[in-house]
Amino acid sequence: MVSKITCPKCRAEIPLEDVNVATDIVLCRQCGHNWSYADLVADARVPQCDPQHPPRGAWFREMPPRGFEVGVSTRSADAFFLVPFILFWSGLSLGGIYGTQFHSGHFSLLLSLFGLPFLCGTFFLGAAAGMALGGKVVVRVNDDEGVIFTGMGPVGWRRCFNWRTISGIRRTIKYGNRGADSRQITFQGEKPLNFAADVKEQRLDFMLTMLRMKWREAGH
Repeated sequence: MVSKITCPKCRAEIPLEDVNVATDIVLCRQCGHNWSYADLVADARVPQCDPQHPPRGAWFREMPPRGFEVGVSTRSADAFFLVPFILFWSGLSLGGIYGTQFHSGHFSLLLSLFGLPFLCGTFFLGAAAGMALGGKVVVRVNDDEGVIFTGMGPVGWRRCFNWRTISGIRRTIKYGNRGADSRQITFQGEKPLNFAADVKEQRLDFMLTMLRMKWREAGH
């Protein structure tokens, strides 16, 4: 148990006798709000973030009258490896399978079907390279309507959600193949939404802090 807990709403210090770890409830008698003990402990471990001075590659802006946007860039040094690799991969596999057919003017169904896994691999590797070059993750909320966008520029994946039905916002672990785990943000509710996996730690902490701040301001 942490030695000091502060109410996120009124900033009053909460005595330990008002903390029930077993039920995950913290009561602030100053303002009457209940909080999740797990969330407050997680908040205490995250450096304080200033909405006006976000870390490089992150941003936050209010959208009057009742909206906001918080986003992070997915740019990373992985692009120095991924871009040359995708060029080599596509040139060797797709060029050898499909390029030779175009050049000779002879179509082979068997060879084309054989190349489909390489075509899919090129697509996914290209998407990963694009995200490492200039991708972004953006959460935009307007009243109760929210959308999570992951992609490059206007091209990407959009998932809609109801801001009012979000019951918790936490940092979770995305378990990958061969032990390649990464941190992500999860909206808890009727259907959990995971996003921002593999984003740099400082940017992820900023997005998590801003989302929790606005979530609590909305009366959660």
